[in-house]
Amino acid sequence: MSRVIECIKCACGCKDLPKDRIKELLCKKIHGFLNDDDAVEMFSKFIPNDSRTHKYIAIVKQAKAYQRAEIDTNSDEWEEFVEDLEEQFEDEFKTNSDTNAVLERIVFEYSKKVEISVDYANYTRNLKQKYNKFRSV
Repeated sequence: MSRVIECIKCACGCKDLPKDRIKELLCKKIHGFLNDDDAVEMFSKFIPNDSRTHKYIAIVKQAKAYQRAEIDTNSDEWEEFVEDLEEQFEDEFKTNSDTNAVLERIVFEYSKKVEISVDYANYTRNLKQKYNKFRSV
């Protein structure tokens, strides 16, 4: 029975990571963590499907993509993105002509939301347990 529970806990793929990679992930600050595509993919697998943390991650990813690309603020995609944001950011886009500055604030604020989420705390605790198992072997 404990093996079944172990498999469920490791659905994210951390079980297959070498000790050094787990340590690297544990040492990253949230912005570095969210810039690591493999880490975000594993974290996304760990999070329950109905968690708001998925939405926060998607917003951070999209805001970063908009920072790197030419933005068509008249597109449906842009409108959907803005509508998914907290009202303060919606208003900021209307009043601030520096779209990149607003996007930077969005990345910062939603990254903080991920960092303080129960999901992230559970994930890092799970990684620490995996790392400690390596150390005790």
